[in-house]
Amino acid sequence: MLLAASIFPTANAAFDTAAFANVVNPVVTQIIYPVVYVVFTLGIFLFAYGVIEMIVKGSAEARETGRRHILFGAIGMFIMLSAWGIINLVSKTLFDVQSGAQVNSSQIISPTK
Repeated sequence: MLLAASIFPTANAAFDTAAFANVVNPVVTQIIYPVVYVVFTLGIFLFAYGVIEMIVKGSAEARETGRRHILFGAIGMFIMLSAWGIINLVSKTLFDVQSGAQVNSSQIISPTK
């Protein structure tokens, strides 16, 4: 390990979280969040369509199709809600994406004694 460190120089660069947040903030707020909202809304409509399809149509085949639509709509809503939660968790953990400010140690809740 020491030999490798002496042969290959290492670069020590500071990571500017404010600059990174300035790049990531528009991507998250202008692209990712609207896509998540649209797909979540489509999941709601697919779920509602499946419910209506099951109620209105009386054949067994239509009921099975309605059940599949309900299942796919629920799965889609769950995936989009999970994606939104993960994106929010990561952005709030690394830095405050909404304001572009880095989270400092005073914002971290320490366990009480």
